[in-house]
Amino acid sequence: MRASKRRSQHRWLILSLLVGLVVGIAAYASYDHFYLKPQIEAKEERTRRKYETELNRHRAVEQRLQNETRTATSATDKLMQPVNQAEAKPFMKILEANHFSGTALMIRRGKIILNTGLGYADAESGRLNGPETLYQIGSIQKGLTAVLLMRLVEQGKVHLSDPISKYLTGIRTGKQVTLRMMLNMRSGLSLTRAQSASLSDAGIVRWSIANLNYGTVRYDYQPVNYVLLAGVIEKVTGRLYADLIQQEIFKKLKLTHSGFMPELFHESNQAFGYSGPINNPYAKRYTEPSVNYNRELGTGNIYTSAGDLYQIIKAVNQGKIISTASLKALRNLDNGQYTAGVYNFGGYTLTHGVVASQSAGTMIDTSGQNAVVLLANTDKITQSLIKNLYLNMIKGV
Repeated sequence: MRASKRRSQHRWLILSLLVGLVVGIAAYASYDHFYLKPQIEAKEERTRRKYETELNRHRAVEQRLQNETRTATSATDKLMQPVNQAEAKPFMKILEANHFSGTALMIRRGKIILNTGLGYADAESGRLNGPETLYQIGSIQKGLTAVLLMRLVEQGKVHLSDPISKYLTGIRTGKQVTLRMMLNMRSGLSLTRAQSASLSDAGIVRWSIANLNYGTVRYDYQPVNYVLLAGVIEKVTGRLYADLIQQEIFKKLKLTHSGFMPELFHESNQAFGYSGPINNPYAKRYTEPSVNYNRELGTGNIYTSAGDLYQIIKAVNQGKIISTASLKALRNLDNGQYTAGVYNFGGYTLTHGVVASQSAGTMIDTSGQNAVVLLANTDKITQSLIKNLYLNMIKGV
């Protein structure tokens, strides 16, 4: 009897020890999962974000040194000079009638007929807009993201028919959605809410995937497509998106007036954005929260001058960044449809971007000999205004 009782007690002791061990493991696992792991991940995220911020600052310092040492014969410097030919008079009237405040660059048959500023870059100090003024270009950047992706296609590292799941995990429709569909805004993907805190590039991509909404596969302009494409580019190259743009486009074209946010705030020629009423646009200066440009990975955190923007799009359209054959394959839609970051009309392209009370628009033919570039710091440049100026300029109005 006593032996049986001792065996029973022994079993209960062993069972208690096992239960205690299981509870202890579960408690530690919970502590590790819900506290330690998030703390470590948060620390790693802060380290990555700090590194990327410092790298952007380094690029900006390098860019400003280039600005100081550029030669007077450079194409960039020529596009910094004010021009207002008599033949541009009717276009100036159109801009004034539209209460345009910003920089306007117009080139007809290879000749600059207008390169001037209207309104104030800084109303408080009285600093005027001009050819040298720097603005954010918003969604025009998406076209550059598309070109970076196509460079990887040329190198055989990526195919536009690849599903996004080949590169990024966690996307529910990842096996059905291709890179091509994302380039043309036909993926059905959108965000359920806006990112509320600044993150590293990898953090932005992870956050976007975690907050995806899955809709109908049809044309729907959703910037998250390009955030994820920037993630693909970084995954395949092992390099930061901004570094690739700097090396493959800015430096290649010897541009000295283009960079990434937030370094615009350190530029002496920056245009402030204003959001006052049309009869008094400078009544309210826009203050941009850092998260607003941080979350625009691959979609809208570049700033530039009108001259630099012209050179970028001209170089792309002329096949100087990727081949003309690759460019044609990339932009597989025409008749003004959105494709790979541009509205493609075949013989010319239109681009458009709005961000931080600034807006930008271009219309440039494939030769680069005819172009309209508008960068504004009040209200929104409409696509109809860009088309009106370009088509009338071509007609010789």
